[in-house]
Amino acid sequence: MNKLISWYKRISFFKKQLLVATLVTSITLSLASLMLYGKFYTDYKAGLMSGLSAKEALVSETSRSALLFGDEEAAQAILNSLSAFPATRYAVLLDNAFTPVAQFSRTDIRVDIDYQSLQPGNHFLEQELYVFNPVMMDGEQIGYLIISADTRSLAEQRNQYIWILLLVFVLSLVVSFFLHWRLQYFIAAPMNKLVELVGYVARNRRYNKRLGNTGSDELGTLVTGVNSMLDTIEEHEKQLHAHSERLESLVALRTEQLFNRANYDALTQLPNRHLLVDRLNHGIDNAVRENSQMALMFLDLDRFKVINDTLGHSVGDELLVQVAQKLSAVVRKADSVCRWGGDEFVILLEHLHSKDDIVPLAEQILFSLSEPIEISGNQLHVSTSIGIARFPEDGKDSAALLEHADISMYRAKEQGPSQYCFFEANMLDGSVQRLSLEHKLRLALENKSFHLVYQPQVCADTGRVCGIEALIRWQDEELGLLNPVQFLPVAEDVGLMHSLSLWVLEEACTQNASWQAQGGQKARVAVNLPASFIMHPNAVNQITDILDKTGLAPKYLEIEITENTFISNTDHAIKVLEQLRAMKINIAVDDFGTGYSSMSYLPDLPIGTLKIDGSFVRQLGDDEANDGIIQSIITLGKSLGLSLIAECVESKEQASKLRDMGCDMIQGYYYSKPLSAEKTQEFLSETKVA
Repeated sequence: MNKLISWYKRISFFKKQLLVATLVTSITLSLASLMLYGKFYTDYKAGLMSGLSAKEALVSETSRSALLFGDEEAAQAILNSLSAFPATRYAVLLDNAFTPVAQFSRTDIRVDIDYQSLQPGNHFLEQELYVFNPVMMDGEQIGYLIISADTRSLAEQRNQYIWILLLVFVLSLVVSFFLHWRLQYFIAAPMNKLVELVGYVARNRRYNKRLGNTGSDELGTLVTGVNSMLDTIEEHEKQLHAHSERLESLVALRTEQLFNRANYDALTQLPNRHLLVDRLNHGIDNAVRENSQMALMFLDLDRFKVINDTLGHSVGDELLVQVAQKLSAVVRKADSVCRWGGDEFVILLEHLHSKDDIVPLAEQILFSLSEPIEISGNQLHVSTSIGIARFPEDGKDSAALLEHADISMYRAKEQGPSQYCFFEANMLDGSVQRLSLEHKLRLALENKSFHLVYQPQVCADTGRVCGIEALIRWQDEELGLLNPVQFLPVAEDVGLMHSLSLWVLEEACTQNASWQAQGGQKARVAVNLPASFIMHPNAVNQITDILDKTGLAPKYLEIEITENTFISNTDHAIKVLEQLRAMKINIAVDDFGTGYSSMSYLPDLPIGTLKIDGSFVRQLGDDEANDGIIQSIITLGKSLGLSLIAECVESKEQASKLRDMGCDMIQGYYYSKPLSAEKTQEFLSETKVA
């Protein structure tokens, strides 16, 4: 069956159609033949039965007298007359008691039916015909007559008719097949041409051939539609070919652009870190094969963030472009200058013989970048710190070389601007310590292992407490007591500064509210917040939530910020500070005089206090120029209606001189060192609050 289905699927459509037509014709002829045969058989059988009934009626009519008078000879003679009919098998004349009076039968044929149980009428039993009826005379039954006839003539006629029907069926089928085949030929000719055309188009992908018109019938409409479709496809093919050529050129261009985007920095057009790593790996392979040396220089621009934030990103971008050009002009053609990201560059030096080949290039880079750069009317001075790692001494793979060059760059930064430093193994100890400090810092923040100390701010004229500055401390089990300068920069680098600032702010507000609730004198607590906190989009909401949570009135909170807060985004910073000032929170600028640009913004800032940086206070009385700076800051603050605080005051002479200059408040060891919360409460109770 599966083979038959497979064969049917393989033959052509027209053979399938011819096969189906022939099959339909065969079924139709078969049904017609069966109907004709059934009609013949029924009619012939009825004719036999009718003839036999007629004979029975005649014999019954003529045998009445013989049956009535018991004339067996006459009855026998009447029955013997049936011998003239070859189909008669036997006949029996019975009296009312079913006793045979006369009987006729063919040779070797005996009565094969129980006529006593037979009902009167015509019967067709065991392929034989029987007529059994009573013999009547004047309405009175005088006996029975049964006649049986064979059906040989019926079988002969049936067989003959079957052969005739079979012959007619075969001839009709042959004629039908031939006619269908010829009709299929005429109908299929244009279809075959259409199929050939489709095959030609499919094989060659060419659309230039057409079919002639075959008429106005459905097939002609189909041919016309195919021709029209080919016209359209051919036109589209031409357009597609032209478009494909344009697209290929665009793809080639786009591929080049994507390659450049993936491998080159968009701003400086230098290779990026992805391409650098590829070149570095390739350079390592060459160095191993040629038994040569190579080196990696990691450069980080000094003070770039200040320039970028102060003068804008467009100036910063142009500065990076010019630095890239300077670096490319200094190195050899065989070397690779890459932009690592931000203000970091990496230089790959190949085919080196010794360490002495690197030093002149490093010094030349430092000298080249030390020359001023003119951008948008600004004369900029930029320097760089260079970390150097060599292959194979400082690393066997690209990851190690990059890591070690980066570590040595940070060591160069520690030495000051415009320095270079070769990697040394002991530098890894500092790197490990840094990682350890980061880990401890995270755990300390999770476990709230920090604590606050408080340093009073005293009125210069009255000696009364004007405020208290909250200062964070960290007591580590292994490292001991850590100064904020040791861990706050790390917290800023690893993204923990905001969370740490929130903790300090909440702890200080909670403590101040507790002092006031216990009946202590009310003083303002000052909390130093970094620029990143003020720039946070939820800074105001978070400060408000802490005040609500701790119950501290806003007027008893002072936020200390540095001048750098205004460098990156002055408008946003001013907006945040104005909202805080509207809440009655005092704003103080910490370390004033050490920044770069706050002087120009000062009249517009919503601040109430300036804190004179301790670096000026420590030199008070030792340098006239330094004293002039302090006096200028105080005069400027007074002219703007601001309060002045001097920090790091350690002697009576410094306090007196600041008071004479007009400074409002003093903070430093002269009055008190930073105290614990309990000691601060005692200090407040012993000292009046202004």
